[in-house]
Amino acid sequence: MNNFEVNIIEFLQTNASIGWLSLFQFITTLGSYLGLFIVFAILFVRQRKLSFAFAVTFIIASVSNQLLKLIIARDRPFVNNPQIINYGGEDGYSMPSGHSLNSAVIATFLFYSILTTSKYKTTKILGGTFCVLFPFLIAYSRMVLGVHYLSDTLVGITLGVFFAIIGILIYKRILKWLEKNKRKVNSQ
Repeated sequence: MNNFEVNIIEFLQTNASIGWLSLFQFITTLGSYLGLFIVFAILFVRQRKLSFAFAVTFIIASVSNQLLKLIIARDRPFVNNPQIINYGGEDGYSMPSGHSLNSAVIATFLFYSILTTSKYKTTKILGGTFCVLFPFLIAYSRMVLGVHYLSDTLVGITLGVFFAIIGILIYKRILKWLEKNKRKVNSQ
C-alpha cells in the first residue's frame, strides 16, 4: 500500500482524542442512510419530484459502489497495517468509499435544489459552501476512523458527483418530457 496514505491515517489517528473519534463516528453516519433519509425529507417538502430522483440515484449509486468494491477488492487500511485502528467497525473492501460517494450524491442534489429554489444570494453561497465541504468532511471522518485511504474517499466523491449529475440530467429530461406531453394532452 501507499505509505503516504498510511501516514495520513496514522497522523489523523495519533492526533484524535476520544471526543473527536466519537464526533467523527457520528459525522460519518450522515454519509450513509441517515443522510439519505434527512435529505429525502427536505427535498420531499421542497421539490417532491426531485426527492424521488434523489432516492433512485442514491440507490443506484450505492449498488454500483458495492459492485465496484467487489471488482477492485482493495483491503481496508487496518487489514495490512496493524498500527491503524478500525474505529469505524467496518469490514469488507475499501475502494471506493461508499460514505464518500453517498455524501457527494447528497451534497450535489442539495446544491442543485438550493440553486433552483432559493431566491437569496446568501443562501446560495452558504448552502453551496456547505455542499462543497460536506463530502470532504465525510471523507476526513472515514480516514480518521481508519476505514479508508485518501484515494478511496476521492474516488468515492468523484463517483458520487458523477452519479448525481447523471441523475439530475435524467430528472430534468423527464420533467421536460412530462411537460411536453402535458401540453399535448391539454391542446387536444
